[in-house]
Amino acid sequence: MSFLGDLFAGKAAQAASNYNAKILEENAKAKDAEAKQTMSVHNDYNLPQFDKTVDEIQGGTRVAFASGGVAFEGTPMEVLYEQALNLERDRDNMTYNAENKRDKDINEGIMLRAEANLSRWQGKVAKKASYYAAGKSLLGDYSQAKDVGMV
Repeated sequence: MSFLGDLFAGKAAQAASNYNAKILEENAKAKDAEAKQTMSVHNDYNLPQFDKTVDEIQGGTRVAFASGGVAFEGTPMEVLYEQALNLERDRDNMTYNAENKRDKDINEGIMLRAEANLSRWQGKVAKKASYYAAGKSLLGDYSQAKDVGMV
């Protein structure tokens, strides 16, 4: 009876491993979609919104200088230049953070796929091991039957 139990256990272990692998693959697809969405939101929404805000800030600063009768030379130009540099640095940081999140999600997807492959391999090994266990059990049963004179 152990012979059939060993075979059944091996098939069950492989089925469980394949099921786990399927879940991991689905999670990897979700990470890929998340990575794609991160860049899409960044490029289609965050950057245009930021650029609009930059234009408003720079325009407001120019208007403030102009309404105060300040000429656009010397210190006011340096202020506008420094402001532009800081805003561009903020824009670059936004892009860096979005790309970093995208890369993290892509790497998590890769790791999930590797884990899925490992799970499938473990299932194959468990199934193969069950064949050896079943064979050993069958030989043991034969040996016992032979010892008591049944064979």
